[in-house]
Amino acid sequence: MTSMHPSGPGALRLIFPQWQGAAGAGAVGSLPAGQPHQTQLSYHLGPALLELLSPAHEGPTAFVPVSTDTSDEAVETVDGIYAREAVLRQLREGLRLVSEVDPASVVTFGGECSVSVAPFSYLAARYGPDLAVLWVDAHPDTGIPGDSYTGFRSMSLSTLAGAGDGEFLAALPAMVAPSNVLHIGLQDWQDPGMANKHRLGISSVGITDTPEDTRRILDWLALTGATRLAIHVDLDVLDRRDFTGSTGNGTRGVRVPDLLRIMDALGDAGEIVGLSLAQHAPLELLRLGGLLRDLPV
Repeated sequence: MTSMHPSGPGALRLIFPQWQGAAGAGAVGSLPAGQPHQTQLSYHLGPALLELLSPAHEGPTAFVPVSTDTSDEAVETVDGIYAREAVLRQLREGLRLVSEVDPASVVTFGGECSVSVAPFSYLAARYGPDLAVLWVDAHPDTGIPGDSYTGFRSMSLSTLAGAGDGEFLAALPAMVAPSNVLHIGLQDWQDPGMANKHRLGISSVGITDTPEDTRRILDWLALTGATRLAIHVDLDVLDRRDFTGSTGNGTRGVRVPDLLRIMDALGDAGEIVGLSLAQHAPLELLRLGGLLRDLPV
């Protein structure tokens, strides 16, 4: 399996603890009264834990500075995007950091789903139409400003594909043609972003726990002609029998062995130059932190 990892001297590990793309104080669950934004801030803690638990990294590491200001002004919804100023500023900073390193590949630990926009846009500029994006997620993330949900995480893939807020699009060095984007494991077919997904023409492959899923993904990849892959994995796509550290949808998600089988096959079919892990929401650790604040330690 080590052959599929985008690691080595040419790889950048990007730590991007952005949480502002998850709109609303109750975005990822409930915590004791008096901590209305701690559920969102759990996305800020998740990337550090991913970095801590990951194998040693040979290449450079970059940290995107992310504000933890939860004041009403800081999280104001502007032009249909929650915390728009912070999200746009941090997107630009992420792009700047990646561009300065100019890596051949990027592994990103997030944060909510929008952390993939900066590194994948950089990779699209570097590799052009030879880059395919595989978006492994329970949700489409193809919303646009004006939809009922204002969190930018729900607009991350549509922005990457060239549809969305003009200032965000102007910040990107490149976009990915919708024909080079594949959804994997999509579960929320009622999401407001589905209309834009269909308009863009982004294809989907469901996961049925069989090798047939892998064949359909590889057939799609062959049709694109792309040989380099950027893979976004939203941890909420995982079945809760295997992982509970996100906001998944019970026991109907992707099983971990199936995800690893697909990743292994993709690593054989092309060069994985981008890999993002997003939506790690360690709520139990935040609850523990709340307990520690109340104990005489």
